Amino acid sequence: MYIQKNKTTGKNGKVYSAILLCKKYRQDGKIKTKVLANLSNLPLDFIQTLDNILKQGTKNLIDAKNIIVRKAIDYGLVFLVIHLMDKLRISSTLDKIVPQHAAVLKTIIVGKIISRGSKLEIYNWIMRNPIIASKIGVNTEKLKVDDLYYALSMADMFQEKIEQKWFTCHNNKQDEDIFLYDITSTYFEGTENELAEFGYNRDKKKGKKQINIGLITKSNGFPLKIEAFKGSVNDHKTVLEQINHLKNKFQARNMIFVGDRGMKIRFNLAQLKASENEGIDYITGLTKAEIEELIEKKVIDLNLFTKELAEIESEGVRYVLSENPQLKQEEQAYLNHFKLKIEKEILKINTSWQNRHQKNIENIEKLKTEKKNKKLVTQFTEKNLDQYKKRIAVLLSDKHANKYYEVKEISNTKFEVEFKEDVYKNSLQMAGKYVVMSTIKSQRMDKEEVRETYKKLQSVEHAFRDFKSDNIQLRPVYHRNEAQTRGHVFMSMFSYSIIKEMEDKIFPFLKIWNKEKGMKLSFEDVKKELTDIKRCTLNFGKEKDEIKITELNPFQTEILKLFQMKISDLENEM
Repeated sequence: MYIQKNKTTGKNGKVYSAILLCKKYRQDGKIKTKVLANLSNLPLDFIQTLDNILKQGTKNLIDAKNIIVRKAIDYGLVFLVIHLMDKLRISSTLDKIVPQHAAVLKTIIVGKIISRGSKLEIYNWIMRNPIIASKIGVNTEKLKVDDLYYALSMADMFQEKIEQKWFTCHNNKQDEDIFLYDITSTYFEGTENELAEFGYNRDKKKGKKQINIGLITKSNGFPLKIEAFKGSVNDHKTVLEQINHLKNKFQARNMIFVGDRGMKIRFNLAQLKASENEGIDYITGLTKAEIEELIEKKVIDLNLFTKELAEIESEGVRYVLSENPQLKQEEQAYLNHFKLKIEKEILKINTSWQNRHQKNIENIEKLKTEKKNKKLVTQFTEKNLDQYKKRIAVLLSDKHANKYYEVKEISNTKFEVEFKEDVYKNSLQMAGKYVVMSTIKSQRMDKEEVRETYKKLQSVEHAFRDFKSDNIQLRPVYHRNEAQTRGHVFMSMFSYSIIKEMEDKIFPFLKIWNKEKGMKLSFEDVKKELTDIKRCTLNFGKEKDEIKITELNPFQTEILKLFQMKISDLENEM
């Protein structure tokens, strides 16, 4: 016997449904169907129960009240992160170099993405999830929170060996050896860290000590090397060390080193001997001051800056010139707004001086007609004048306006702050103009390729945003010990490599999906969808528990397909 569902359409177009209890029998050598009963008017749960009995027998029937969900854990995102950690050979790299601490370090790497908290929070997370711990290889019965800190110290101790193995895995020798380098800072809570110092704070956290972090990536932004520096170190003073490391430790040949305007790469390479410079080329940008100096020396001409690329070669160095119309408009608008703002502040100070000056004149007139009054002030004191000068000096310094304004005279009779109109007009002319400098021969890269390679530095800036966002949560740093701080930064690089692998596949997918579905889903939405894939431990009134993965919705299924995974992969891991 079996249950059959029928649908028929009447002459009037109306659809009729019927649920029938049927059986098959053989007559005259043919298989025929006999309807035993019409179940259409019976409750659906009764029909479903009957269907289960007919298909599976009474032994598999369980009362709903006997079904117990023993545990349900967020599994989809964790599984993907661990899968990518293995795929990217993070696991094999750590297993090879630091086998005794590899499992704990992998826990930190995964925990940075999943728990996004401190080492204590990562410890508490893994202790609540022994199944995940087992998959990573951590023994939660023996694990202590201090083991995480100790493992970071070991990561710092073996960083050079780990990075060499990592570099070998990911730097394809068939590719051009293009290395992107940039530096950022991250602040500390507290003042006792052995690396922390005051410096140029990119996080805009006044009064916070910081460390600087230098990151080297491939041309596609994939991380190869990271290093923590003291917070007061200038960007350009880290360059030579990084170049030497790439050449001598990683054995990089025919290197193209790409850095931003503040790196002073040419200045750094000039400190090397000719033999040490061999095989090293660079691409970098010029500051406005450097561009103006080249114009003044007539190396480049201001008229060459257009939307189309122009190129000048001088003393073995190529200069690729261009003008960004949109950036030009934005910078000129900013300069005009900046000028109005400064002049408004100067006017406030000038008005204060004028009011006092007018009062002095009135007091002088009073003294001509009245008896001598010692209380009447007729001129500024030196202290008064110094205060006005200081107010102007502080204003121009804080707003970085000394370039355009200069105090000519503030005295008893004059308040004169000069606006340097020629300098201002020059800045308006320079708006939107930029120069990319390189030593690469034109046969190897044309001017368009030079500019596009320089623009790839944006991928390193994107990496730093991920480091500091909820994706990894590098900051604020609470460590005090130098080795643990360096280890913390080092493991964050591996966490980022996983995030980047996810972003490289998910962002193009979302662009198409959102357009087709009329949606506005983000990377964070994808992570939440993956988190919603649960690993459930169920008991059906039997001695043995059963493990089930929640049914995937179409979106979750498509996400797993991106990474060549399916539901069976999750089930087979249980």
